[in-house]
Amino acid sequence: MSSPRRLYNTIIIGAGPVGSYLARKLTRLGYKVLVLDKKITAGQDICCTGIVSKECLDLMHIDKNLIMRQANSARFLAPSGKPLRVWHSNKVAYIIDRSALNLAMADRAQESGANYLFDAQVTDIQAGTESVRVSANYREQKRLFEAETAVIATGFGSPLPGRLGLGEINDFVIGAQVEVNMTDPDEVEIYFDQILAPGGFAWLVPTRDNKGLAGLLTHHRPGQHLKKLLSTLKTKGKITSTEVTPGYGTIPLHPLPKTYTDRILVVGEAAGQVKPTTGGGIYYGVMCADIAADILHQAFQDHDFSESRLAPYQKRWRARLGKELRVGYWAHRLYNKFNNQQIERLHNLINKNGIPQFIAELDDLYFDWQSKLILKTLKHLAITIPTQAIKPLRKTIQP
Repeated sequence: MSSPRRLYNTIIIGAGPVGSYLARKLTRLGYKVLVLDKKITAGQDICCTGIVSKECLDLMHIDKNLIMRQANSARFLAPSGKPLRVWHSNKVAYIIDRSALNLAMADRAQESGANYLFDAQVTDIQAGTESVRVSANYREQKRLFEAETAVIATGFGSPLPGRLGLGEINDFVIGAQVEVNMTDPDEVEIYFDQILAPGGFAWLVPTRDNKGLAGLLTHHRPGQHLKKLLSTLKTKGKITSTEVTPGYGTIPLHPLPKTYTDRILVVGEAAGQVKPTTGGGIYYGVMCADIAADILHQAFQDHDFSESRLAPYQKRWRARLGKELRVGYWAHRLYNKFNNQQIERLHNLINKNGIPQFIAELDDLYFDWQSKLILKTLKHLAITIPTQAIKPLRKTIQP
């Protein structure tokens, strides 16, 4: 293995939107940053629908050219196929080109001074008394890189947090998605069906030029369930072909137990900073990257990178997102207990009780802050959840 490269202030492992956002933040504060990513380019092999809120657009300063479509409504379909349309007067969500976003974020970070190395598979990370050493296979050669601090922003599934003693995330879903040609690209459709997508849901999202994204979240056999989804959509005349190549991704449902240690932080999907209801992680990850940048900046000012000095990172991001993640996880687990007959009844109950109109009239409807909507909807419905269903979940939403 070659000797360590020149010392950086921070090495960021992962060139997704969260890693690149953090790289730009740190370089603009004057720090030397190296970003390592195992992919050949920043926009390669992306499995993400790319639905984000206006708040996310504004926070990341996303170029309007990356927006493929705006949305303020969606159709939610019960297992029987019965639709329930939900809308709001404001533009609630934007569908962006995810591959182009990754490339644009990496370009902006490099323009600010960050160094990037692609085709660099990180194999180990070790924190010492004076620095962090990161081992990587870079273009089939073993390399060693050194920095004062490091941030793991790899996305979910990296073994690095576990090797550092930060714990593991053992509850997750698998996403499968393809780009399809649509016959009538109108509005977003969400399918709730425990046979079609066990433990999750499926979607058909129009993008542009009569194309769209079809996919699902499930706990097992995503390829098999995706094949059935595509066949169903083609039979209904919504898409023109099922001969497509799917992409896959694994999404955590709860946070990593610990997201900091000596000289090292974990952000984004690697830290489990993801909405358990939808699997979306860009906005939460970027917010936590802001907190990480602030904590690292203070640590550099104090020349103290100890675990105790970096501990406020987790305290701050949990204060910001803790309730959202707890309520979202509770809602996910509760939904898992429903069979299709119960989903159908709930669907009818929501429609009968005027929930679509209730949502349309909400002044404080926010795409990324769903706990209030979940709790308000349950209160509005006055649903009495059976004791046997709620008892094992009650502790999930406690602080």
